[in-house]
Amino acid sequence: MEIRRVVVSTKEALQKEVAKKTDEILVEGDFNEKLAEMKKGQLSDTERMGVDLGGAGSLSLLEYGLNVLMDLFDATDKEEKKMKRHIKELYSIHKHTNDSFLLRLKQLDY
Repeated sequence: MEIRRVVVSTKEALQKEVAKKTDEILVEGDFNEKLAEMKKGQLSDTERMGVDLGGAGSLSLLEYGLNVLMDLFDATDKEEKKMKRHIKELYSIHKHTNDSFLLRLKQLDY
């Protein structure tokens, strides 16, 4: 299986690639600050497993509810909210360089 990687530098290009569920997206440019914020809130696989096992799955529902609540108070437009939600659910976020982030589909790591 060949992993497809694309480089994007605008929010519109990122939205397009996230919608297509591209394997790896190298993000450079105007969306990096928001990706840095999202990275801070993302759990590693080990942390995620600990939360799921420790809470018997119920904490995942709480997390989902908190994400929905935070989306209600987010001042960004509807399309950007949708893109952020898809990134959080589908991609792992990795710092690539000081000016770029790599989004990688979580399913590729399993």
